[in-house]
Amino acid sequence: MLKTSALAFIALLLASCSNSETGLRRADPASTMTIAFYNVENLFDAVDDPTNPGDDEFLPKGKLGWTQDRLDKKLEDIARVIRSMDEYGGADIVGVCEVENRAVLDRLVNEFLPKDQYAFVHEDSEDERGIDVALLYRPRAAKFVGHTLHRVNLGDDKTRGILEATFVRDGHQFRVLVNHWPSRTGGQEQSEPKRIAAARTASRVIDSLYERDPAADIIMMGDMNDEPSDRSLFETLNAREMTDATFDSRMINLASAVQRVDTIGSYLYKGKWETIDHIMLSRGALDDKGITLLDATQTVFTPEFIRDTKADAKKRPGYRTYKGNQYIGGVSDHFPVIARVGWMRRNPNGE
Repeated sequence: MLKTSALAFIALLLASCSNSETGLRRADPASTMTIAFYNVENLFDAVDDPTNPGDDEFLPKGKLGWTQDRLDKKLEDIARVIRSMDEYGGADIVGVCEVENRAVLDRLVNEFLPKDQYAFVHEDSEDERGIDVALLYRPRAAKFVGHTLHRVNLGDDKTRGILEATFVRDGHQFRVLVNHWPSRTGGQEQSEPKRIAAARTASRVIDSLYERDPAADIIMMGDMNDEPSDRSLFETLNAREMTDATFDSRMINLASAVQRVDTIGSYLYKGKWETIDHIMLSRGALDDKGITLLDATQTVFTPEFIRDTKADAKKRPGYRTYKGNQYIGGVSDHFPVIARVGWMRRNPNGE
């Protein structure tokens, strides 16, 4: 059974999803898609890559003593999380971040997830830590067309790009943008310009899609290392909560309602829940073709086996793989976030 938070949070979700309160008239979707995002926390293989200095501590003789057995356990745990999303009908699209390379994704998809159910999209980035973003998807849910990696320019600093993947379903095109914005290392004030730079890059990508089609269907997801009310998201990206039918911001942020609840978040930092993992939809979700808004808020997905019952008995954060340099065997310090979207065919014949 899904465990997300207290009854107050559930009540908030129900209120947020009420069409009568938003004044929207929503058509019944022909079908649904389940989308998710998961920061899988340092998913490195156990093989040295001389071109990636970021993997040096994630080796059998490295500082962390990262072995093939530990990697196998982590891959199985990640696969178990994705399989556990079956109560939503299974995750059709899963964005991930903090993956080293294609090799770990290939093993996840072909050895640990159900056979022939998932494929993936990945491109190496210039990140200094040697970690990338990627996308898992079910080919039966949508046809993959192609991808682009958009570079985030931070000058001498190197970070992850924004992965844009294009899909077609029932003859209708949509795009998925996977993000992992720069961390808060050095403090919020010092590091914020880097996340604003990432937000500007994402904004340019989205605006270019809107120029071609004002009703473009775009799913944006990622670990932004900022909360919905922070400047990078609220001002630069102009991603807001959808409160009425006159929504005119750049993106609908399904994480906004979660930030108002102090009993859950996707990441626990110094005893405080943070909502830094986001799922967003474009304005195209407000029409009656392709992707349509179904859930007005994302859900923090917290099955019991990924919670740390020792670190904080009351809040039980994500069960991380390492505590400092000590291996404790968890899967990630983040919780995944998940949402459903409706899907409307272009006409009753699906043409």
